[in-house]
Amino acid sequence: MVAQHAHRPAEAPRPRTRRSSGPLGLVAAGAVIVALIIALSLRAGGPGPLPSQPAVGASPSATASPSAAAGPTLSPAASPSASPATSASAASAASSIVDAYTSDLVKSDYAAAWALLATDGPTRSQAFAAWSAERGQFFKSVAGRYTIVVSPTDVAPLASWLASPWSSSIDLAHALLVEVDYPALAGNNAGYSLYIVNPTATGLEIYDVR
Repeated sequence: MVAQHAHRPAEAPRPRTRRSSGPLGLVAAGAVIVALIIALSLRAGGPGPLPSQPAVGASPSATASPSAAAGPTLSPAASPSASPATSASAASAASSIVDAYTSDLVKSDYAAAWALLATDGPTRSQAFAAWSAERGQFFKSVAGRYTIVVSPTDVAPLASWLASPWSSSIDLAHALLVEVDYPALAGNNAGYSLYIVNPTATGLEIYDVR
């Protein structure tokens, strides 16, 4: 009798079970998420871009300052000149006093003419009588005609006619040289007179210098 081998039924394959990551997997995933959040927050809150620096060798541009108000500026070596109105007024005053002096001599009013002369001038060093006699003779030849020129250009400048000791009394910044021409004596060395008109605190004074 043939022995029959009983065949064991093949066991069905066991289903393969997955290993669960368990708590360790969750912790790792959480750590990654936290790291990402920290990185993003640091990036968002970090310092902004640094300002650009000038290149090596380049000088930073200077900040423009507001320009000063234009004004009138001066040269340091120049002094303000007298205004035309002031010059004209001074010339007119000088001409007027010399005219008064000359007119008094023409009219033989020697005392009035004498009073217009500077007390420290060269003429006042003479005796009044001698001076008036000489002027009387001279003005007879003048025949009452004369012209006045303030600051003449045909003679030496004022400074050339100064003499001691009275020259120290002259206000060189404001004094004027005045010429009186006598047409009746034209061509004669005595055909003109020169006066320095000097301003003082009490008025104008005449210095007869020629």
